[in-house]
Amino acid sequence: MTESSAAFGTSKLFLADSRLALAVLNHLRYQGLNRVFGVSRGQANVLTVIVVLSAADGAYEAARRITGMRVSGVDAAIGGFALREAGLRVAGPAAREIPGFQTLVALGIVGGLAGPTLRRTAHRMRAGTQRLRAAEARIRRDRIARYVAAQDRGRASKA
Repeated sequence: MTESSAAFGTSKLFLADSRLALAVLNHLRYQGLNRVFGVSRGQANVLTVIVVLSAADGAYEAARRITGMRVSGVDAAIGGFALREAGLRVAGPAAREIPGFQTLVALGIVGGLAGPTLRRTAHRMRAGTQRLRAAEARIRRDRIARYVAAQDRGRASKA
């Protein structure tokens, strides 16, 4: 084993692999944002911040609604048991032998309940993006009109 290969250990391999994975995820983020919203790479970071903040707002609203509900410990236990049994009954008798199956079903149900909120958030973001594009186009037209007017005044003063 050479000295250079000995220096490249597990920690450096992990860093190299994680950087590669992050680069791939970043590229997929750019492609997804371009495909859904039609934004360029330069606009993707701003849109990502908007998406994250909107999702955080949706999560905050959902958490506020949930914490406002008063559920006793007994009611929560009965609900959890009923949810577990319903998931196992739908999946069949072999599901009882799969470790973590109940957790997977619970996450699926929570994801299904969060779907409408996420859809509404996406529609609001799309409408906000359209308003942002319209405002940007209006500002660009005004700036170009001022530039053309200044050029015309400069030509008129030279003549």
